[in-house]
Amino acid sequence: MPKRGEFSLKERAFNKLKEFIFRFIQDDVLALASQLAYSLLFSIFPFLVFLISLIGYSDISSNDILLILSNVLPKNALELIENTVIKTANSKNIELLCLSLILTLWALSGGFHAVIKGLNKAYDQRETRSIFKIYIISILCTLGVTLIILCTLLFLVFGQMIGSFLAFKLGFSEGFGFLWNMLRYVIIFFGTIFIFAAVYISTPNVRLTWRKVLPGAVFSTIGIVIASMGFAFYVNNFGNYSKIYGSIGAVIVLLTWLFILSTITILGGEFNSVLFKKEKNRF
Repeated sequence: MPKRGEFSLKERAFNKLKEFIFRFIQDDVLALASQLAYSLLFSIFPFLVFLISLIGYSDISSNDILLILSNVLPKNALELIENTVIKTANSKNIELLCLSLILTLWALSGGFHAVIKGLNKAYDQRETRSIFKIYIISILCTLGVTLIILCTLLFLVFGQMIGSFLAFKLGFSEGFGFLWNMLRYVIIFFGTIFIFAAVYISTPNVRLTWRKVLPGAVFSTIGIVIASMGFAFYVNNFGNYSKIYGSIGAVIVLLTWLFILSTITILGGEFNSVLFKKEKNRF
């Protein structure tokens, strides 16, 4: 027979799971994720133009960029943006760089309104902050997400170069290269957790600590990695969107992928709210 303490632990875990599912349905997570995905779809092309325009000032070729994106995006979605990547990477236009950044901030900040609304519902909070303050929070979150994407790209593209530079300057042995290749992915992973935690601590209209938002940040980071790899594998091996949707198949794939990422992002906040309420009820 199980001990009383063990049964109580299982019971508490089951109750948390039930509440998590209940909050998922009650808080219209899928509707809010759709709103966020729609904003992300609008922002992804100007952001891509900004990013590739920025890279265009370096020695990185368009083929290198496409190779990196192929590890993240499904094949159909990659085909949709391939021409944009090639044309933009081969041009150096400062006006295009600035304009694409402004459009990205505008589109993404609108998406974060959905995150704010979703997390306020998760914590059962009414929005009492001014529109100006909400807009500033949205802009800061947008800049944070943009920064982590830029840092991720930096470590993916220039990772070997940075590792060689550190080994030369600090006098490390050749074995440092293998260690650095592992370390840079760890940096990307924890950097993503930090950005999620920053979003979860700043967007809802409730005072939270870093400790209270960390579980949801870890949940979202791991969930997005698994979901992206799984969805890419499914689309590339089993999904046949082109035959079903024709020429817009790539758009459908991209929108579906963004919807999955948006759902996981909001679920991370819901996960934190369930733990927060359970902890709050103890006192």
